[in-house]
Amino acid sequence: MSDDLCYAPVHELARRIGKKELSPLEVVEANLRRIEEANPKVLGFIEVTADQAREEAKEAGEAIAAGRSKGPLHGIPFGVKDIIDTAGVRTTCGSSFFKDRVPEVDAFAVGKLKEAGGILLGKCHTQEFASGPLSHNPHLGTARNPWDLSRITGGSSTGSAASVATGMVPAALGTDTGSSIRGPAAHCGVVGLKPTHGRVSLAGVCPNALSYDHVGPLVRTVRDAALLLQAIAGYDPRDPYSRDVPVPDFSAGLDMGVKGLRLALCPDLCENAEVDAQIQLAFGRAVGVLRELGARVETLPFPDAKRIRAVGEAIMSHEFIEFHRPLYAKDPAGYGAFTRKRIEDRLGTGNPDAYIRAQRERVLLRREVRGLFQRADILLTPTLPCIAPFIETVKSTINGKEIDYSLAITQPFLTHQNMTGFPALAVPMGFSSEGVPISIQFIGPPWEEARVLRAGHAFEEATPELRSRRPPV
Repeated sequence: MSDDLCYAPVHELARRIGKKELSPLEVVEANLRRIEEANPKVLGFIEVTADQAREEAKEAGEAIAAGRSKGPLHGIPFGVKDIIDTAGVRTTCGSSFFKDRVPEVDAFAVGKLKEAGGILLGKCHTQEFASGPLSHNPHLGTARNPWDLSRITGGSSTGSAASVATGMVPAALGTDTGSSIRGPAAHCGVVGLKPTHGRVSLAGVCPNALSYDHVGPLVRTVRDAALLLQAIAGYDPRDPYSRDVPVPDFSAGLDMGVKGLRLALCPDLCENAEVDAQIQLAFGRAVGVLRELGARVETLPFPDAKRIRAVGEAIMSHEFIEFHRPLYAKDPAGYGAFTRKRIEDRLGTGNPDAYIRAQRERVLLRREVRGLFQRADILLTPTLPCIAPFIETVKSTINGKEIDYSLAITQPFLTHQNMTGFPALAVPMGFSSEGVPISIQFIGPPWEEARVLRAGHAFEEATPELRSRRPPV
């Protein structure tokens, strides 16, 4: 019973809580027991707010019993990546600089989840300052992939993905600057949504590269992603990037299917980067499933993808350094080796003219990518071209060749959507021969998260066998 509760999706827990078949306290206690069992192996959570969660669960149960339900997230536990502020609970940013920092105010997204009745269960592991796609943090330790403890979880929302995958929590918040929600979702076999830039406020989130940063959910199902996005979306005047646009009902059209939708493959957008054969085979099968569901599929050209990477490097480098320059000047040794090298590689190379030119070019490139959606409703790609590499070597194998796993691996598939700010959803599409997850990505035009979720949900519903497996941890 407890184990089944731990792996139940948010929408199922919400249904049972709403029907009084289950109490929020039962859910929280089940998750806490699971954390005791799995967290020492996986390191998804770095801090667990057990006493606070129990108290809030009791209060939620009493309110629901009295007919004062706040909605489907009332009584649902959630985790928070440790670069997102939580009032009264340490937010270290995975760093030595902020190891004792306790914010007084919740980040916008955390506050919205609490307003919806969500219960904070604790803070999730992250790579130092969310600075890369790996699992290791020199200050916190190494998060491990629950499907194979010798492999990385992906980064930098390492603990958020691992905690959901292992049943320690049904939902978690992550951030995504170039891959950091969707990469861990792919490697850990969960659903990860990067909304449109400006849909969810960045207030209370440690900046990485603000014009590329996004906050979004990691969950078990696409329907859960819609529920979480519903809660955290909205305009926030504290965030200069927040956009005052209508927030639709993201769940309303989930069951409309993909019949008649125009789905497009665009290998050019991924720079025609090599994909491991077993992932390409699974992607082909996934596209076939969508065709059988009635979608129309074609392949579109896009000649300028390499310009996207060059523009992204110019913009992200300047924005990354703007935050880290004063900290580095104060104490270079406060950083771990990986993050320190990223900083040192960029110090002294700043060129304001290059940054301004890159921002101009970004506007034109965004228009070009938007043009693809005149011929397609959704773009499809593999989320990543390889399975999770081993922690010890941090090398990926693509068609028998060993390649260093780095941002260069993830960028052609994931970072383009941070440049445009368009919504993108990672959904499990199978398992490799090694038994670790692989994933498909659904990309939409700006503010069309509902369309992206609809397509992802249709695929998920047509492949229920992919959700029946649990990691061995």
